[in-house]
Amino acid sequence: MLGPACCLLLAVSPLTDGSPGTASALVTASQGLSALTLGAVSVSQLDIAPKHAGAVFGLGNTFATVAGTLSVKATGSILQMTGSWPLVFGVTSAHYVIGAAFWYAWVGGERLPEDDEV
Repeated sequence: MLGPACCLLLAVSPLTDGSPGTASALVTASQGLSALTLGAVSVSQLDIAPKHAGAVFGLGNTFATVAGTLSVKATGSILQMTGSWPLVFGVTSAHYVIGAAFWYAWVGGERLPEDDEV
């Protein structure tokens, strides 16, 4: 999650010198690195709740879908109010960093006691 955040911030930084090709490559790298997080998230759900992995996965996907739907409107609003792609990428990068912090603090492979209940 930190890799995509760094790539997005670099894409809108002065280091790209306004090069659309460099910015595009960094955004592409960001999304490639972001895709690598999916394996860890999916496996984690199976580790902590093997009996209820479907429900946990469905709940997680529901929240992700709602967030994805709202983010389109939020991005449009930010762009309409400020015209700032750096702000949009900054907000997205902050989301990645906060997600990484929560993941680091809470991730574990121990089964949840609730999963042992039938």
